[in-house]
Amino acid sequence: MTKRCRHCMSPVPENSITCPKCYREIPRAPPVAKKEAPVRNPKIGLILALFPGIIGLWGVGHIYMGFTERGLYLMATGILLTSILVALAYGWFLILTIVCLVMMSIVWLGAFAMQALEMWMLANLGTIEWSSGIRFR
Repeated sequence: MTKRCRHCMSPVPENSITCPKCYREIPRAPPVAKKEAPVRNPKIGLILALFPGIIGLWGVGHIYMGFTERGLYLMATGILLTSILVALAYGWFLILTIVCLVMMSIVWLGAFAMQALEMWMLANLGTIEWSSGIRFR
């Protein structure tokens, strides 16, 4: 894209200070300052993934680190699974409740470990990358 004089609209070389046709001064565009994203401490993200995660509030570390969509998904999943576990703990059918409680506990622990591991990867490796090729950041 060529630069043009704002007075006569004739083409102007990029490094020119005046227009070669009308000899008016070409205003210089001020340099655009690049806005940098705030630097977040990944170790705080790890702490926010572990401690609230113990009570089922997953995804807080992800939201802190800027992975808002994934953090909200994890938070909804954690609240749902924790609610189901609490409901099953007060169930009516003892054997069915115990089987469901064990299965849900395994799922809950696996998901909790996954979100904590992602924050550990971010804190120590600088990126979240799974062997399946899924990568964040």
